[in-house]
Amino acid sequence: MIMTTKEKFEHLKELEIKAKTKKELESIQLDFDRLATSDPDGFEDAFIESAKQTLIAVKQLKIKEQIKEMQEIVSMSFIAKTYFRKTKSWMSQRINELNVNGKPARFTPEEINTLNEAFKDISKRVGEFRIS
Repeated sequence: MIMTTKEKFEHLKELEIKAKTKKELESIQLDFDRLATSDPDGFEDAFIESAKQTLIAVKQLKIKEQIKEMQEIVSMSFIAKTYFRKTKSWMSQRINELNVNGKPARFTPEEINTLNEAFKDISKRVGEFRIS
């Protein structure tokens, strides 16, 4: 089976992550260099796609870390039902990036806005709450 440049790039990335020695890393870097030389356009496309996926993963991790603190304070089930009209499991799938239909579930930019508005609304409600 012949691998595409993108597949080769992803394979080298995995090897690089698993590399344990400086010698292994140097060898992998040489393979990256050869791949870039043999198909510059394909390599560039694979590199850009990889960078985009990394940014998505970083943003998602950031969201998960930010929500982690709020999960101890506010009911995610309440937010899912009240602000999204969804179930707690729907919310959990997006927070934890669980696979849904074969791909990781993520918040859309619109859902992030809704989530921010939900926290803002809850904050206001809590701030105005008084026991008489």
